[in-house]
Amino acid sequence: GLYAFRYGPYRNIFIVTEEGVIATDPLDVKAVGPLREAIAKVTDQPVKYVAYSHSHWDHASGGQLLKDEGAEFVAQRECLRNMAETRHPDVVLPDIVFDDEYSIELGEHSLDMYYYGPSHDDCMVVMIAKPANIMLIVDISSAPTGWEMEYNPTMAEGYLYNMVPYLKAVEALAEREGVDTIVSGHLALGFDENGKMFGQPSTGPIDAVREKREFWEILFKLVADEMATGTKPADVPDKLLASEQFKTEFTDRLDRRNWKESEMWILLRRVATYIQTGR
Repeated sequence: GLYAFRYGPYRNIFIVTEEGVIATDPLDVKAVGPLREAIAKVTDQPVKYVAYSHSHWDHASGGQLLKDEGAEFVAQRECLRNMAETRHPDVVLPDIVFDDEYSIELGEHSLDMYYYGPSHDDCMVVMIAKPANIMLIVDISSAPTGWEMEYNPTMAEGYLYNMVPYLKAVEALAEREGVDTIVSGHLALGFDENGKMFGQPSTGPIDAVREKREFWEILFKLVADEMATGTKPADVPDKLLASEQFKTEFTDRLDRRNWKESEMWILLRRVATYIQTGR
């Protein structure tokens, strides 16, 4: 009863039950029509619930079509505050909000939602579809590997200091629930032996979460160690990017297909500022 849907680089999931459909992020006004058509291809059941992964407009807009069908929208409590404070005409406010955990149940199926504090934004949740026991994880990790450049390091709302605790909590959740497979909120690209690009499958290994946690652990440690030698935060990016230790311990482990040194410079500068301010 679990399906993955992709629109361009974006992906979500929906669960089909005999009592209705549980959908996730409507994505935007262009994607929601094709999403509804995809659902209609496999069931004539109405969409009863829509679960928001977080409040960013590129995942959370476009839901009015599903709201008009009678769907109730569910989100972590901070998402409601974000959406209400910065109103967008295409974003449907959640009807149901929760603090730490919430389970949307229809028949023998459920979508279990978990919040572990700020991360990519301040209301990001991960979800486990039952009984498929597959996790949807959006923006904070992407299968098949967590060792890839962080998307858009200029994004002001990324709470980088909490990435490691958040991902550790997700790892513990996956172990407790026996989850070994994830669906990412974005399409990951791969290349075959001839260099031809292809879209990765919709599912990937839970190891991608551990790898992303290691990405942040090593990055923060390298920056902290450099600052401990007396290097000023503004000088950290240039020093690290020129060092053999950074190349060996970090850069060489990255999937280099989306490598941009200019963006890594920005990310290193941001991490140095977090450390400088006590985070």
